[in-house]
Amino acid sequence: MRSIFYLFQKMRRMLLIALLLSLGLLFLFPANSQAHAILLRSDPAQDAVLNSAPTQVRMWFSEDLSPGISTATIINTARHRVDLNNAHISSGDTREMDVSLQPLLSPGTYIVLWTTQSADDGHVLRGSFLFYVAEPDGTVPKTNGPLPGQNTADSGATFDGPTFFSFLMITLVNLGAVFWVGAQLWRTFVLQLTNTESGTEETIEQRAEARFDRKFSLPLLLLLLLANIGVIAGQALTLTGGDVAQSFAPSALVSLATNGHFGTYWMMREIVILLAILLAAITLTIKNLPRRFIDAVSWLNLILGMALLIALTMSGHASAANSDVLVYAVMVDWLHLLAASLWIGGMMYISTTYLPTLQGNSLSERVRSLLTTLPHYSPLAITGVIIMAVTGPFNATIHMSSFDQLITTAYGRALVVKVLLVGALLLTSAIHVGLLRPRLAKDYKKHLAVEGAELREPITVPENHTADIEPVSQESTGPSESDIERQASRLTSVLRWEPLLGVAVLVCTGLMSVLAGTLQPAAANQAAPPSTSQVKPFTTTSRTSDKLFTFKLTVSPDRAGPNTFTVTVFDSHGVKDTNVGVSIYATMLDMNMGTTPINLQPDGKGNFSISGDLDMGGRWALRLEIRAPDLKLHEANVKIVAAD
Repeated sequence: MRSIFYLFQKMRRMLLIALLLSLGLLFLFPANSQAHAILLRSDPAQDAVLNSAPTQVRMWFSEDLSPGISTATIINTARHRVDLNNAHISSGDTREMDVSLQPLLSPGTYIVLWTTQSADDGHVLRGSFLFYVAEPDGTVPKTNGPLPGQNTADSGATFDGPTFFSFLMITLVNLGAVFWVGAQLWRTFVLQLTNTESGTEETIEQRAEARFDRKFSLPLLLLLLLANIGVIAGQALTLTGGDVAQSFAPSALVSLATNGHFGTYWMMREIVILLAILLAAITLTIKNLPRRFIDAVSWLNLILGMALLIALTMSGHASAANSDVLVYAVMVDWLHLLAASLWIGGMMYISTTYLPTLQGNSLSERVRSLLTTLPHYSPLAITGVIIMAVTGPFNATIHMSSFDQLITTAYGRALVVKVLLVGALLLTSAIHVGLLRPRLAKDYKKHLAVEGAELREPITVPENHTADIEPVSQESTGPSESDIERQASRLTSVLRWEPLLGVAVLVCTGLMSVLAGTLQPAAANQAAPPSTSQVKPFTTTSRTSDKLFTFKLTVSPDRAGPNTFTVTVFDSHGVKDTNVGVSIYATMLDMNMGTTPINLQPDGKGNFSISGDLDMGGRWALRLEIRAPDLKLHEANVKIVAAD
């Protein structure tokens, strides 16, 4: 227990710094990114009841949309399409999708079905919402039975076949990348640091390196290559509703792989993996390569590993962050992947490659290798722990808008499980670093002392790890060889099974990736949408400046674009006057746009109306002129505010 206490004492300052950095990131950079292209708002708004039929549906999403793949359809309760099949990304806003509607929709319920692919992270999301067109008396026609298309709502929370396939492919990519990059970090740094006089440990490390090249390197890279293609196939399955034939058609895969920001960095991932496969094939096929060439290949693989992490970051959720924190988000996400490779990837290398290599050696050689090699890995692992402690909270603030989402969303619950697994991994690492390894070192030295054997070649331990080996007390008896065997076996068992916790952490990461669509933006962070249901016609009753005429003016719908201007004129006795002419002159007050004349046409019943345009939203001055039969003009001035 003293060893564990010493370990935590030694790491206390670093962990305190990590905690302070985490808190600073939490408060300095609040959440302003959403995972997936989530629907933020729409016009008409969800469940809006409209007095008149809209001419189009506009939707705003949390990320840039991929054109050609992102689309929308509007249907009625009879499953008949009522849009003009022209869904498109707005030319002025790559996060807005618009679709025109057929004119004069009848009163009823309408369902908007949308599908998006984020141009940033490539994820596909589907959803739907309703709006209603009311009868003239304000009532909405009732519908019988379930509404069509509602099974697509909140698709980010539906773990169907396409979602499971995407989860599997994303998890395989994460596992493969972390393992392969972790192996390169181990080979480049731990192997270089392991330098003993006898060269025994160097030989063990070289055998481990050869084992990785022979058994893991090429199969792992091929798995990465196929899983990366599977990520695209998973998106295609979501788009086609699980149609395998359409999803795996080459044209569909090429379209997804070459579309937008995500497509660019997905191609970078494939190129990096192919280059690594080429190096692995050269290493396997050419025998007796010079050591200098092998070392150069190790460094090239490390560079490719860093590039792979960059490509994964730039094709992930961090690249969708707002511009004010984009650099920080990308850097933090890359560091988070690097930390996972240092810690979890390193543990996977130890379990699958290093420990099996020790099995052919004597007990003394195995113990000496464990006590000299593992301390060189500890700084890498501790670095990974600290980086994850700093970057984890920042990632949470980027992708979540409130702590309530930890419980209320599937993404949040997966994150809670991931945090618990990381805690278990920390505890397990502390046990073998702070308890099992120092105890083995102490008892092994006692065993040698009691046997009367001096170490011909003393165990080399980095200066900052000398505390792992405690002074030997002078005792007449010491641990037997079977005791040393048992302690070494206990340590290697922990090292062999510990990576399973790391694999579980990466599985949670894959779950969070496909469940990110369950994160809905906080209402407080949303700008109020310019909804058709919120805009009411402007109506006023006033008198001309000479008090001779009274008029009622209506501007509908009182927003930028086409409007209907209607004026009813009453004489001094309150009777509708049909023997006059009416004109309106509209002047934009917020911008110098000149004056637009609007000549209203009579209907013979005392009403004058015509359609005219208000070119933009904002404050407008309307000068109304009534021409009497004697051609005398009677004026009035009215100000309105048109919605955007």
